[in-house]
Amino acid sequence: MKETMKTPAGEIIHMYETMLHDLSYDLHERYSHLLTGLLHQLEQEGGSSKSALLLTHIIDDMRSKSNESTPLSLAERGAIPAIKQFSKEIENRFGVTVRLLTERGTFYMDSRILFRMVQQTILLIVEKADTNAIDIHIKEESVSFQFLSPHEQMDVDEKGFLRFIQKRTGMELKIESRSGQWFWIYLKKRGYEGDFHRDR
Repeated sequence: MKETMKTPAGEIIHMYETMLHDLSYDLHERYSHLLTGLLHQLEQEGGSSKSALLLTHIIDDMRSKSNESTPLSLAERGAIPAIKQFSKEIENRFGVTVRLLTERGTFYMDSRILFRMVQQTILLIVEKADTNAIDIHIKEESVSFQFLSPHEQMDVDEKGFLRFIQKRTGMELKIESRSGQWFWIYLKKRGYEGDFHRDR
């Protein structure tokens, strides 16, 4: 077992990813396969084309959800491949292009936590901003999201996961807007050393 997994944070991450793995497996390998079998039976019996179309839509949606929740057993792969994979899911599902413009360098935070922070922020922007493209820059101590939005204000609920991430990682989310161009920037607070640090 790696040293990082001996810390309380490592144990929490491992538990969370195990839960996600079970959820992803159930959605993709159990439920969507059961529905696929039902779809084949319906087609063989000459069932309604509307029912078949509905089943196909449900299967595709479940597989998409499964891909979104796949855990970051990306300890081997890292955050960047995970973000790229998730970005493709977002484009397929919502038609929003997500461009990762910085792919080099290391981020101070554990890669699994970095990925979840980026993932949840992308979903929040998609929900709130009515945008068709998001650009992401990842530097050693900051992550920025840049996008266009017709909204002059956005009600950003920072409760729950994103607030927890900021508190436990020493990150601070700053939101700026200039003529429809929005910037959501996570910055590491000076002097912060927490239990989600990549070297722990």
